[in-house]
Amino acid sequence: MSGWATRALAALERGLSGAIGALLVAIFCLNLYQVGGRYLLGVGAVWIPDLTRLLFIWMVFLGTALVHRRKRHLVIDYLLVRLAVGCRRTAETAIHCGMLTLAVVLLLMGWRIMRIRMDIPYTGMEIPTGYAYLAVPVAAAMIGLFSLANLWEASRGTGRRFP
Repeated sequence: MSGWATRALAALERGLSGAIGALLVAIFCLNLYQVGGRYLLGVGAVWIPDLTRLLFIWMVFLGTALVHRRKRHLVIDYLLVRLAVGCRRTAETAIHCGMLTLAVVLLLMGWRIMRIRMDIPYTGMEIPTGYAYLAVPVAAAMIGLFSLANLWEASRGTGRRFP
């Protein structure tokens, strides 16, 4: 892959990692405020459970894309490691193509569901639940991009291997 593409993917990876960390800190602070406010001050915010749910969904889907890029997801490689190098490369290429196909399906269906959910608001907030469902096509687009990069690297014999 060219130098600018490698740098762009690395920057996206760092940005994702920072965003996921920020979401985790925000969820922690919101829950701390909710629990502390309820038990120490006797007040609680109705909107906090909805917001933490929304942030958690985004954290999970962005984390899924990041884990896919880093190839740190759960892999059952019992057969893969026993294959000859040429067969292993073919199998890894098939895996990357399958992930790309899955990403396209998730992107299309996630977008469709998100649009439907834009008419349904959260109970405690006046924003549509579709914003939570937007995490699906966004993560799918990143997984697709990372799958293309993995496919390119595998075809050149240069990419990170499955663990």
